[in-house]
Amino acid sequence: MLLSSKLSLTGVILAGGKSKRMKTNKCLISLNNETLIEILLSKIREIFEEIYIVTNDPELYFHMGIPMLGDIYKFKGPMAGIHVALKNSKYDVFVFACDMPFIKNSIVYSISERHLKRLNSATVTSYSGKIYPLPGVYSKKTFDEIERLILQDKLSMTKLLNDIGAEIVEVANLDKEGLSFININTEEDLENLRKGGIKCLD
Repeated sequence: MLLSSKLSLTGVILAGGKSKRMKTNKCLISLNNETLIEILLSKIREIFEEIYIVTNDPELYFHMGIPMLGDIYKFKGPMAGIHVALKNSKYDVFVFACDMPFIKNSIVYSISERHLKRLNSATVTSYSGKIYPLPGVYSKKTFDEIERLILQDKLSMTKLLNDIGAEIVEVANLDKEGLSFININTEEDLENLRKGGIKCLD
């Protein structure tokens, strides 16, 4: 796959609300004069043909010029974001959490190529044996199953991956330091990041 070509997938950023541990919207945390969501968006703009931000606070992101979607089923976590993205997307969706802005392009392309070649129900990553539902690619054919689980209030992403038979791909060889999977959950994480860079969160 040529890195210069855009993927026939829809890039989706889940921009949730306030984090209980951070006490603020993590997407809007500033790092080197850019918010976390802006850092992530700058990476994926050139990768995907179609991009959505999923948020229930659209006024916070109007200035980015990216189409936005609101959850159909509110307060149901990341599964609800994937659900509304699948309902509206042209393609299968590659879903990112906004607070994981250090994802390596090599992982995005590797997972995307595998998903498109094998026509998986979902293709997600693992790093050193730990499974990460996000970032991951979810097929439009999983929409009905995701809706069924939401309506039953079964919101476990692990259950979803098991139910739909997701392929799990170990990607430690593509990111030996694990920087793609660093997220910022606490104020201490943020302070360490600002003082010493992303390696301080490893």
